[in-house]
Amino acid sequence: MPGALPGTAVDWNIVIAGAWNVAILTPEGVARRLFNLEPGTPVEVQVAVDVGAPIRVRHENIIVQPSPTSLVITPQDSTAEALENSVVIASRALTCLPETPMSAAGLNLRFLFDEIPDSLIEAGKSVIDDKLTDAGFEIVEKMLKRKVVWQGGVLNLEILEQENSSALVVFNYHKNSNSPEELSEWLGSHEAMLENCTSIRQILMEE
Repeated sequence: MPGALPGTAVDWNIVIAGAWNVAILTPEGVARRLFNLEPGTPVEVQVAVDVGAPIRVRHENIIVQPSPTSLVITPQDSTAEALENSVVIASRALTCLPETPMSAAGLNLRFLFDEIPDSLIEAGKSVIDDKLTDAGFEIVEKMLKRKVVWQGGVLNLEILEQENSSALVVFNYHKNSNSPEELSEWLGSHEAMLENCTSIRQILMEE
């Protein structure tokens, strides 16, 4: 499992890009259609008071945020079990609202390192850094990005090195498709994504 390796799992989520009807995905609509709750079951509704951000509906440590361009499902615990529960909710959205024009789905796994491992420091080194530093420029952030073909979609891998020596490693498993069935099948591969993520993290940690 991911927790067996260095780095803390943080801010995992699922994003389904599409023209979602927020008039249907009201708090009541989210509770009934996506959380599959009986009418009248209480849910927590989070509303931004200072900006025009979308509403967020929370139930049992999962937050659903519908907007006209995306549906974001965020488990409050970045664990395999919480991710599986989030995938169930995402599949309900794809199944019960198949008329929604959709374009892509992504599953994001993030890992925070309070201190960037030496192996990642070496991976991020570049002659560009030397040239900028020699010219008197101060580098406060570095990003290493790769796109990898994976099971009919792609894995967007990002390593973000911060000025304070911390690092964030992001695994974005992304698939473009207009088919709800294909997107549901893609997200249903979340266990394989976790295994793939673990394998790559092991590779990255090797000196």
